[in-house]
Parts: sequence; C-alpha cells; structure tokens
Amino acid sequence: MSDSTGFVVRWDMAAGALVHAAIFVAPTIAVLLIVLTPDAARRAALRRRAAEGPVPRHRAVEVVAAELRRAHRALENLPGDASRFHRDEACARYDALLAEACAIADIPCDRLHDAIGLDRDIARLELEEALIRRGLAPH
Repeated sequence: MSDSTGFVVRWDMAAGALVHAAIFVAPTIAVLLIVLTPDAARRAALRRRAAEGPVPRHRAVEVVAAELRRAHRALENLPGDASRFHRDEACARYDALLAEACAIADIPCDRLHDAIGLDRDIARLELEEALIRRGLAPH
C-alpha cells in the first residue's frame, strides 16, 4: 500500500516499530520516571513549605510542658523495686524533655549534659528553677 507521496507503508513495519518501542523505549521511560519522580516530589514539597512561611524551630511550648510534666510524674511514680534500666530510661526521657524546654526558653543546659550522679540531680533542680522563673512549670 502506498500513500499520495509514493511512500510504501507496510503494516508489518509499523507493528515492528511499535513492538520495538514497547520493548526498548517504554522501560527507559519507566526507569527515568522512577528515578526522577522522588526528586521532583521533594522539590515540590520544599517549594510548598517555603510558600507556607518559616518553619518553627521548636515544638509548641504547651506540648513540651505537658510531656515534661508527664515524664516528671512517671519518674516520681516509679516503684522502689524498678529495675536500673527503667529508672535510667525515665531519667533520660525527663532530661531530654528538660533540655528541649530549656532550648525553647533560651536557657543554657550544657551542665545537664556534662554532669553525672548527684551533680546531674543538682543541674536538673537548677534548670527546673530557671524554667519556673520563666513561667514554664515542669511539675
């Protein structure tokens, strides 16, 4: 079969070209989409966040204060026969929340990280007092 220009079109050639495209071109496009889509999605998410305004540096003070009070109660209500692991875990959680609250209130808490034993307990009390002075009650 030929068209008006004299070019002979054979259907088996067209079908072969389509099969060739399906075998070689489609996987290439699929791989490119798989590779490029996450980066494009990340860039779109960054643009959307940038349009929303500045990202807060810390969690909401109310949330941190509530978690700090909960952690303090959990630390106080540990049974006397609690394992050393559970006691250390409760202290570590309370210290992390105390440090986060201090970061929100712009209180330096380096001493808490450097101290051990009784010195750490004293550092906790000092930081709790500083938070109370700033209006954030840790208990």
